[in-house]
Amino acid sequence: MKRLGAIISLTLLIVMLTTSFAFAGTLELVSSYPEDGDGGFQIENTGVKLYFNEDVINKDNNAVNDKAIKIVNAKGEKMPVKLFYSTKEEGLVLVLIEKTLESNSEYTLHVTEDFTAANGDLISKPISLTFKTRDVSKDTTVNMVLMGLMFVGVLFFSSRNIKKQAAKQQEEKAKDDKVNPYKVSKETGKSVEEVVQKNAKEKEKKARQEAKNKPSGEKAVNEEKQTGAQDKGPNHYKVTSPKPISLAGSSYKTGRKAKAEEAAAREAAAKKAGTTRPKNQSGKTKNKKK
Repeated sequence: MKRLGAIISLTLLIVMLTTSFAFAGTLELVSSYPEDGDGGFQIENTGVKLYFNEDVINKDNNAVNDKAIKIVNAKGEKMPVKLFYSTKEEGLVLVLIEKTLESNSEYTLHVTEDFTAANGDLISKPISLTFKTRDVSKDTTVNMVLMGLMFVGVLFFSSRNIKKQAAKQQEEKAKDDKVNPYKVSKETGKSVEEVVQKNAKEKEKKARQEAKNKPSGEKAVNEEKQTGAQDKGPNHYKVTSPKPISLAGSSYKTGRKAKAEEAAAREAAAKKAGTTRPKNQSGKTKNKKK
């Protein structure tokens, strides 16, 4: 009986040990982004993704896990972080840095042994991974150079297109001006006189069209040259010299010229008589006597 009891006890012990090893597991980091040693990360809204082999969502473990993960700079100063546990991807933890990082600087993420899975499994060993931010000043220089090149390219192609259009217009104009009436007459069977007249009409029509399409500014300049008037704004014009109203087609007479001539005649008659005011006699006295 004693021997049987020993066998049964030994069997139960083996079963218990086997069961314990079967259900006991270890929390491990499968991958991360960034990986250890990566660089070129933005200085704002920077986040680190940690992928574990087990589910880590457990409200009872959140307080411990939040303290088990930290990010420090090269001086060992701790950065403010916030942890987000993914419900769509099992084992994913996003560590978001709530501060703008320094350009071209190194940072390290630490995960301590206190980090716990949802079922209570602890991490197998502490984790440390380092990443580096990008050089923002270098990026600015590169962007300025690219903008400069783009600006030069736009100017170059615009200038080339303008030159091409001007050359094309000049070529068309020269082609129109150099019409050979004898050649056209031979090709079309029309007389030389008809070809010449048709060409003259086309040139006249083209000239009228160009004058019609001429910008309003050029028209205003031409009108100023013809009339001598300068447009200074609405209802405000300035002429180069005084002009009589009769030039505008008006027959209105103000009478000022006649009055001026009458006054000049009186003054001439008075001078001829000797004086316009007798000696020792004021103007008022003279008027009274009259």
